[in-house]
Amino acid sequence: MFTNLKAGDRAGWGGGTIAIDAPSPQMGSGLFPDENFYHAGYFRKISYQNESGSPYYGPDKFSVEEFNDAPNCYGVDYYEEQREPYGFSLQFGGPGGNCTA
Repeated sequence: MFTNLKAGDRAGWGGGTIAIDAPSPQMGSGLFPDENFYHAGYFRKISYQNESGSPYYGPDKFSVEEFNDAPNCYGVDYYEEQREPYGFSLQFGGPGGNCTA
């Protein structure tokens, strides 16, 4: 994805919605993450490479920071190794609505 990046210590994955003067729209299918990959949106087989190009699958759960600025409308969950074909995965989504309340 980043062919000219020399170094980095963070990466981000996620989703977003936009609404102006209206309730926030649903994200994905409108369902919260629940470990069922037929429900909410997801990224699967999350991996990264070191400077020599060796792949690392993960990261470990303890090194992941989940951020959600509207938890009453959306959810995000990171899962370590899951059954194939998902591997290390991030699931996100939700019904939207009045997210500032």
